[in-house]
Amino acid sequence: MKSFGRRVLPVGSVTALILAGGGLTGAADAAPTPPPPGANLVARPGAQAMAPQVTATTAAAAPASAKLSMTGQYQKTNMNCVPTSSSMSLSTFGVKVSQETLAKKMGTSPTKGTTGAQARPVLNSYADPLGYSYGFADASTSSSLMAKVSYDVGVLKRAPVLGVWMEKLPWNSKMSGSKVGHAIVAYGYNRSAGTITVFDPWKATGGTHTLSATKLAAGMQPTGMFLATGRTDVGLTSLGDQTGDGTADMVATDRVTGKLWLYPGPGFAAAKRKLIGSSGWNGMAETTGIGDLTGDGKADLIAVRKSDGTLWLYPGATNAVGTPIKIGSSGWNGMTELTGIGDLTGDGKADLIAVRKSDGTLWLYPGATKRVATPVKIGSSGWNGMEKLTGVADITQDGKPDLIAVRKSDGTLWVYPGGNRAVGSATKLGSGWGGIRSLTLTGDITGDGAPDLVGVEASTGTMFVYPGRTTGYAARQQLTTGWNGSVG
Repeated sequence: MKSFGRRVLPVGSVTALILAGGGLTGAADAAPTPPPPGANLVARPGAQAMAPQVTATTAAAAPASAKLSMTGQYQKTNMNCVPTSSSMSLSTFGVKVSQETLAKKMGTSPTKGTTGAQARPVLNSYADPLGYSYGFADASTSSSLMAKVSYDVGVLKRAPVLGVWMEKLPWNSKMSGSKVGHAIVAYGYNRSAGTITVFDPWKATGGTHTLSATKLAAGMQPTGMFLATGRTDVGLTSLGDQTGDGTADMVATDRVTGKLWLYPGPGFAAAKRKLIGSSGWNGMAETTGIGDLTGDGKADLIAVRKSDGTLWLYPGATNAVGTPIKIGSSGWNGMTELTGIGDLTGDGKADLIAVRKSDGTLWLYPGATKRVATPVKIGSSGWNGMEKLTGVADITQDGKPDLIAVRKSDGTLWVYPGGNRAVGSATKLGSGWGGIRSLTLTGDITGDGAPDLVGVEASTGTMFVYPGRTTGYAARQQLTTGWNGSVG
């Protein structure tokens, strides 16, 4: 047998079992530990990771019926229902990862199975880089379950994992016991028929089943659905002052719609955002703000087109971006972690930094008029072990802009002093940054005279500002919520 929770009940047992803290209950992660006064922040996950609410309006945007192409899998051990269902769900993202690998990463116990708190961060480690997030969601009524499945399958084209009570599934009607935690995958629905199609990885009775949303909802664990949502902060980057109010603004792509939005500073509230790109921006692999390369007094935007790996410069404008200029031929999809870094070459133009995927080397592309110049290698192999590269203000106090990055293996944050066409030896700033995405330098939004840093907590979709200090960043302050997907 297998479990979504902490204990299991063998098939056919006559002993009733209530799961002790098991299943996808939305249980809180460990509470954050406040940093000491004046210390650099150690970012940690928030108390809950609840998915945004999906409403009837959202469901209406989905087709009346849909079914994904997905290869079913059966669990190879009694306790592998969560890793197996997760493997199937991730396959609809184009991610190939085995149930064995996921079981190891999730810490699946041979006697207690896998809890939701163990599974969610592992799922998000694959989904977040693609512009999506998984979060716990309640789907205990037929209408809420149908709305959420319609959104995931019909709109996002992704299969959600469902935490269910195994004995309540119709094909297990002869099973004894109660509160037997289990995980299955929903990959199809028909709203007019009121049915949902699932794949159950328990080979003895599972496989593909189509049943009414009412019956399936009756078997759902509380907050037992891993709802996938499309992030609204894809490619989040500062774009200087585009609104003309003297405060730095940011832009980001909505993963679902492909729209590009301008978020006015200092609050970056969704209610005040302005549409500056109607569609197609989810076809860009990398976007980053850079200084004024067009000479019009506005900071510009750089983006890589996924389909052909070309590099484009979008001139900044008032509440808009201008007509793009192609500044790089094919091959830019071989680079990652693009970030503007200010002037490291001393020519008065902002420069661009990127990591070559194939060998992990770091490259500096000097900014020039409406282009970037011949690159200079400034870092040997190993940079593919870093992520969230962000050009920041001079926090090393040497007169040059600096580079910060997060080490993938342990979530530590490092600063690399900017030099003359180079970066210097790194200094550790803090730990716990693995759960923070979309790190972006802004202007001074806290009013203390120093440029600040913002980031989105991956587990909650909450944006925080990290006030700038001469040697790093202070304790974070919450700005806005909803960055894991506005689906309501």
